Amino acid sequence: MARTKARIYPGLAKRLAAGVIRDKVERITEAVAEEAKDRAPDAKRWQTTNGADARPSHRHADGQIIPASVPYQLPKMEYVRKGGDDRRRSGTGPGRWVTLAAVDLADRPRDPSLPLHQRIHCECQSVIVPGVIAAATRALPATVRGSKVSAMVEVVFPRIGEAEFGTNDTPGSHFLSLAGSLVMARRR
Repeated sequence: MARTKARIYPGLAKRLAAGVIRDKVERITEAVAEEAKDRAPDAKRWQTTNGADARPSHRHADGQIIPASVPYQLPKMEYVRKGGDDRRRSGTGPGRWVTLAAVDLADRPRDPSLPLHQRIHCECQSVIVPGVIAAATRALPATVRGSKVSAMVEVVFPRIGEAEFGTNDTPGSHFLSLAGSLVMARRR
């Protein structure tokens, strides 16, 4: 008659339980990601229509894709006169516009809140780009550390934090937190 011995390692039960829980956590995380994709806001893109003739700040904003609820950031501009004391001035010819490190905020081209020199004769456009934020939303795999299991939904997109939580000037959409709340409410 043959004998068989089995040795049960300490912590095995916790690791097995964490594996079962990990599967459940991943299913919940994937459900939250899908709900977030359904609720994700559209994005918008700044489009400069007159290319090289556009203002330097508008050329800088060209192609900027951000959540639709967030304002565009255009570098502030300052006119430097020829012969002025400013070191940024042009050596010859008339004065010129230079961009600064600070920004002007605009919901769209020709936004009335922009300074006159940023909006007058502007031919730029703001184009809605649906689905790009949803496409940037994904569930990350669950991780097990000891007996704890955790997982995340991530959205990698410029200025998405401002869209989710808002700023002093704009309310947040809270699409991620709402997605989590809805999925958890359905599981009760």
